[in-house]
Amino acid sequence: MMNVSDNPWFYAPDLPRQGEVALDPEETRHMKAQRLNTESKVSLFNGKGLAGVGTIVKEGVVRLIEVHEIPKSEFSLSIAVAVPKGARADWMLQKLTELGVSTIIPLKTERSVVLPRETKQERWQRILVEACKQSKQAWISELKPLSTIEEALKQPADLKLTLDQAGKPIKDLFQPMPKSTLSFIGPEGDFTDEEKANLEKAGCIKASLGKQVLRVETAAIALAAACNLFK
Repeated sequence: MMNVSDNPWFYAPDLPRQGEVALDPEETRHMKAQRLNTESKVSLFNGKGLAGVGTIVKEGVVRLIEVHEIPKSEFSLSIAVAVPKGARADWMLQKLTELGVSTIIPLKTERSVVLPRETKQERWQRILVEACKQSKQAWISELKPLSTIEEALKQPADLKLTLDQAGKPIKDLFQPMPKSTLSFIGPEGDFTDEEKANLEKAGCIKASLGKQVLRVETAAIALAAACNLFK
C-alpha cells in the first residue's frame, strides 16, 4: 500500500476507484504551478474519505494506481462560532480544517458584527479544500450555513460546552475524551445573558482555555488544538 502523504495532493470530488481522472481547471492550474511532469506521482482525494495515488499521463489527467478508504477519526469536534471580521474568518476556517475539526457552524448571535451572505459559502468551501490539501487530510470539514444558536444545538454531541473564562479547565472536560463534542464560541461582545441562559438550559457546560481574553478565531483554534492534544 502506497503512502498518499508522500505526494502532492489534488482534489477530485468524483474520484473513482480505478481508471483515469481528469482534474478540474483550477486543480490543473495548481498542478502546472508545481511543475509536475508526465509520470510524476500525485495523490488525489475526494474529501469524503477516499484517497489514492496515481501517475500523471497528460496535463490535468491522472491514471490511478490504487485507491483506499481513509477512516474518520473516532473523535469529532463541532465548533459553532460567531464570524470574525474580514480575513480573520478565512484564516480561522483554514486553521480549523488543518486541525481536523469535523463540523464548522457559523453562528448568528444578538451581538454578531458579521453576517456573511450565502455567496461566502462557495469561497469558504474552497478554503476548506485548500486546507485539506495542505494538511493532507482525506476528510473535508463540513461547513454548515449561517445558523442561530437554536439551530446549532441540533448538532448531536456527547459533550456540549461554551467557552467561558470562569468555566472548568478544558483539560478536565477532555479526560476522558468524549467521542463527540459541540462547542459554542460567542462574538467579540460575548453572548447576551439570555443566550448564555439558553445554552446552559440546553446542557452546555462552561469551559475555560485560561485567563487570557482571546479573540474569536484564537479561541476556536486553541480549542481545536486542545482537542487534538487530549484525544
